[in-house]
Amino acid sequence: MAKVSGGTRVLKRGSREYNKRKEEVYQMQKSGKYSSVKMTDRGGYVAIEKSRAKHKAEEIEAAEILANKGYKVILKDEAGDVRTPDGYLFKVSFEQRTPQGDGFKNVNNCLKHARDKRVEISVIYDKYHKYHRKDIEKGLQYYESISGYRFKEIIVIAQDGKIYKHEHNNQKRRS
Repeated sequence: MAKVSGGTRVLKRGSREYNKRKEEVYQMQKSGKYSSVKMTDRGGYVAIEKSRAKHKAEEIEAAEILANKGYKVILKDEAGDVRTPDGYLFKVSFEQRTPQGDGFKNVNNCLKHARDKRVEISVIYDKYHKYHRKDIEKGLQYYESISGYRFKEIIVIAQDGKIYKHEHNNQKRRS
């Protein structure tokens, strides 16, 4: 069974799960629902739904990094409802932000943006290497002190492509 949480998600080429994922990608390509579906050699993929609205370059870059780590990423059609999440990681909704500024308050702003979309995962793409671990942790603590909304997971994608996962404290539950 393919891993859906924790640890590595990379699939071995030729394995049963890899071939199953390859068939899934083929069916998505055939469906006509997606403008692009690309699978990596590590078993992850990025599927972009057809849309009048284009995804930002940073959203696609972050999705490709996640796919290279074995994630199944679907970027949703963003035309229409402003509360539509950016997409799904496996089957869990996510919202991605690429902050321009530095400091813990920008981390807080990313989390508030994701909260407003009511998603389960917030993805922060540190494309410009603005943050250190202390900034992220301080931003998370600040967010937790002012908001009761909790995410299943907060994923930080570093400039070098490394992925860091953070969980919320368990004192408050998602509302």
